[in-house]
Amino acid sequence: MSAPVARVAQRRAAAEGLGSHQKAMKYLGQDFESLRRQCLDSGVLFKDPEFPACPSALGYKDLGPHSPQTQGVVWKRPTELCPSPQFIVDGATRTDICQGSLGDCWLLAALASLTLNEGLLRRVVPGGQDFQQNYAGIFHFQFWQYGEWVEVVVDDRLPTKDGELLFLHSETGSEFWGALLEKAYAKLNGSYEALTGGSTVEGLEDLTGGISEFYDLKKPPARLFQIIRKALRAGSLLACSIDVSSAAEAGAEATTCQKLVKSHAYSITGVQEVDFRGRPEKLIRLRNPWGEVEWTGAWSDDAPEWNDIDPRQKAELDKKAEDGEFWMSFLDFLEQFSRLEICNFSPASLSNEEQHKWDLVLFNGRMRGSTPGGHTNFPGSSR
Repeated sequence: MSAPVARVAQRRAAAEGLGSHQKAMKYLGQDFESLRRQCLDSGVLFKDPEFPACPSALGYKDLGPHSPQTQGVVWKRPTELCPSPQFIVDGATRTDICQGSLGDCWLLAALASLTLNEGLLRRVVPGGQDFQQNYAGIFHFQFWQYGEWVEVVVDDRLPTKDGELLFLHSETGSEFWGALLEKAYAKLNGSYEALTGGSTVEGLEDLTGGISEFYDLKKPPARLFQIIRKALRAGSLLACSIDVSSAAEAGAEATTCQKLVKSHAYSITGVQEVDFRGRPEKLIRLRNPWGEVEWTGAWSDDAPEWNDIDPRQKAELDKKAEDGEFWMSFLDFLEQFSRLEICNFSPASLSNEEQHKWDLVLFNGRMRGSTPGGHTNFPGSSR
């Protein structure tokens, strides 16, 4: 197809609503409803020919076919892993997101933030999916790619080792929406290994179609706490990280003396102002996508500071659990962390009923150079 003809076809598709959330583009031409119907009619569970359960889906180097890390991997469906698998239990929450042996904390931090916005979550994780009614071994998810929503279909065969999920898993082990979404995103990027070492802002934008902004926490604006609070109330997604300070720390999971992991993505899940010893104290709540390893400084779980605030606020805020989520003072946050990323929502991410002041212009075409956007770890591609 010539370039002018392609542009005309693209404009016509846009005019018909293709690429919108309601009419997402079918990735690789796969239509979820048609494929599920075929499987239900035939009585055979779906096996995805476009992303087969084989070594190439895992990776190409560190997770390549001959890598020691991939030896002993067995692909299993959730029905083979537990007696009563569930897609979502009592709503999707950030505790459903626990990192496995894949370096995609940036994506998991974005996912954990996404669970705080139910409307956006429903866009990425369409309803009507479970392991009971009309189960056919097939699931689908939607991602924002280059100005349009794309529907990605996957089968539910997941990589395991010693009977446990190799990558993303839920805290309970019986909830699978997160693991299946991770697989769909891996398919979109070529393999699981392509998700290693990305940027949280990539995940935030691909999950929302939003527009991101960055803050250098070594030079924060005076009203940053209010900005964060307003962003959380608006349903924006927020993440933060700590830069490594030396070449020796690069590529390693260097941890501070108070158990903060450097070069690692955390999601921001709340802020609160409390009365502490007669003065206001600003607090911020973060979550480590590992589901464990928490800050041990002031305002951490069981820290003495909790004893000097209103008991009702203490009962509401001080949740003592090794779940990866913790509070810290806002001043400590600014001292310890290096970068804050906030993903706000363009009109494409907002419902028609909401008021906004955005103007959106999409330019379709080709870019020169090697960085036209998207995740950069997909081999053989400039994405």
